[in-house]
Amino acid sequence: MNSMTGYGKAAAESDGRKITVEMKSVNHRFLDVTVKIPKVLAFLEDGIRKAVAENFSRGHFDVYVTYENTREDNLSLSINEGVAREYLKIKDILVLKYGVTDDFSVTAMMKTPDLIAVEAQDEDEEALKTLAVTAVGEACAQMKRMRAFEGEKLGCDILKKTRVIEETVAEIKKLSGGVVENYREKLRERIEEALNGVAVDEARLLNEVAFFSDKASIDEEITRLESHCNHLKDMVAAQTPMGKNMDFLVQEFNREANTIGSKCNDIAITKLVLVLKNEIEKIREQVQNVE
Repeated sequence: MNSMTGYGKAAAESDGRKITVEMKSVNHRFLDVTVKIPKVLAFLEDGIRKAVAENFSRGHFDVYVTYENTREDNLSLSINEGVAREYLKIKDILVLKYGVTDDFSVTAMMKTPDLIAVEAQDEDEEALKTLAVTAVGEACAQMKRMRAFEGEKLGCDILKKTRVIEETVAEIKKLSGGVVENYREKLRERIEEALNGVAVDEARLLNEVAFFSDKASIDEEITRLESHCNHLKDMVAAQTPMGKNMDFLVQEFNREANTIGSKCNDIAITKLVLVLKNEIEKIREQVQNVE
């Protein structure tokens, strides 16, 4: 079982080029990938998304890609000759018309705005793609290890809470056997008190008790809760993504607990149902982080 929370970072470097991929993930109902990438690497964005989708099934991913190029041939310089001619023309006007000293040098000219154009050379896309594949692969592997580690901790916590639910269900099961008998005795006492010495109609009393027994029976709910606990433990042990299935199962836990609470008017069982619902809610919160 894996968590949806994780972090991974890796870099690949070759021949003066370096691509760094950093990614982090948090819980999300589906797979959602946001990629922030330099314009020069824009052609790699779809491939990065696909790589994440091949490795993970759920979670919101923020992927940050940075690129460094230290190659000597990565830039080209050129002179904007039209700008140079205009500057020289204005220089001559200043000298002839206003008599200023001509100290215009090459160094001064190179400092003039827009004279020299700096352009990035076309990149080797295949070389960049190779680096990106390596960096993304290593970052995903690191992310997987972290999500597995976090998932193991989540699984242990879910199993601990599942044991509490099992113990609580067992207590409810013990108490449920005496609910009908307690109802029968209390009903007899109320009837005898109301009749004030007149004999109780045993047939009608048994009929009422039988009706209550059928209405208040929680045997099916207990059996389903026991089955749900076993199913949840199997999910924790599974190696495939189980988050969505766990979420549905927790809803079933809640449904059975609510039914028991509505059927039973026994104060001891009601207290145990509250314990049950509290543990189920804790599991529900944890399941939101499971892939």
